[in-house]
Amino acid sequence: MGCFTKLALFIVNFAIFAAGVAVVALASMIINTDSTYGSLLINGIFTLPIIILIAGLIIVIIGFLGCCGAMKGSSCMLKTYAFIIIVLLIAEITLGILLLIYPNKAEDAIKTGMHEVFKNYGIDEATEKSIDAIESDLKCCGVDSYQDWQNYSYGSTGNVSRGCCIEDDSDACFMNKNDLPEAQAKQYIYTRGCYAALKEDLKDETIGLGVVLFIMAIVQVLAVTCACGVAKKSSGSTHYA
Repeated sequence: MGCFTKLALFIVNFAIFAAGVAVVALASMIINTDSTYGSLLINGIFTLPIIILIAGLIIVIIGFLGCCGAMKGSSCMLKTYAFIIIVLLIAEITLGILLLIYPNKAEDAIKTGMHEVFKNYGIDEATEKSIDAIESDLKCCGVDSYQDWQNYSYGSTGNVSRGCCIEDDSDACFMNKNDLPEAQAKQYIYTRGCYAALKEDLKDETIGLGVVLFIMAIVQVLAVTCACGVAKKSSGSTHYA
């Protein structure tokens, strides 16, 4: 197996390794938007970024192993590596297609998880702090709107969470607000829902993640092509040696 072929495969695998690192970094940025969102993470709101983070870590490991396989020139190792990359690529394409076909289902799943978390406001202290923090930071209230608090036990008396207050200068700022008309409520509290605010806040990171995943898919195709070609040459060299 020629040095040039080894070098080409090594470079492609290093690109996969670098792309994997980029995916891990971007997914981590989304997950760690603020450390106070910890209980929201535990309750599953950021499940998709966690999945992407794990996938990125796997790709980093595979890229590293691919570099080793390229240097050793093992036909068996390279074929196994190519098979794993193909499986991952199929999984990535399938996930992408499903998200494109069923975008509303993905949004509904995230919103359902958020509603379940918001229901625990006033019950779990950690969740209460996280919700107050995210509402204050993103200037939002509830999942879809401030009126969501009518559906939670904490809001049964008309209250919204303290994090909804525009100016948190008194205990009265969040009391008896979830049934007010929006024009009146917005004088005291944020009225936009946190799902829309969170989606907008993470827009740049999401676009960046999509670009990296697209580039990574192209690099994976090149990696499989190179690995199969090198493995074939290596097998031929061994056979005729």
